[in-house]
Amino acid sequence: MPAAAPAEPVASIALEIDVQTSLAISRAASRAVCAISSAAQAAMVSALEKEAQIQHAHGGPVGELVAALLAGHVQDLK
Repeated sequence: MPAAAPAEPVASIALEIDVQTSLAISRAASRAVCAISSAAQAAMVSALEKEAQIQHAHGGPVGELVAALLAGHVQDLK
């Protein structure tokens, strides 16, 4: 009888799905806010830039990666 597969791969797949879904929702929300007006776009860009600074200030590899990803997203919105 084959041994049961560990639950870890399932958890990893679930996490990947959650991350991809969150990213897609974030991108869609950013585009929707930016479509409202140029003032809304400026507010969105400003908020993302501030969050990137906060993440960078936290430091470490995760904070720096998140800051870089946010900076890239800001460039896409400009």
